[in-house]
Amino acid sequence: MTMMYPFVAVCLAGFAMIQAIVGFVSYRRTGRNKMLLVSLAFCIFSIKGVYALISLYTTFQPLGVPTLPMLVLDLSIVALLYLSILKE
Repeated sequence: MTMMYPFVAVCLAGFAMIQAIVGFVSYRRTGRNKMLLVSLAFCIFSIKGVYALISLYTTFQPLGVPTLPMLVLDLSIVALLYLSILKE
């Protein structure tokens, strides 16, 4: 395992959490459902980042191996982002 993996995992989790917080603040200010869907998508990204960090120190599958939970998380992220584009 290279030293880049922990750095990328921390960046993914951190940036996703920041974006989720910004999205929730935006949603509270504007009340637009698009912002809520985007915020939920970034929350799921942060869950993936935490999963990546946990997988460094436990026997979980690494992110490079597509497991069913990771595929479900990816599908939900894409679906939430798609719905945020379509929602009026």
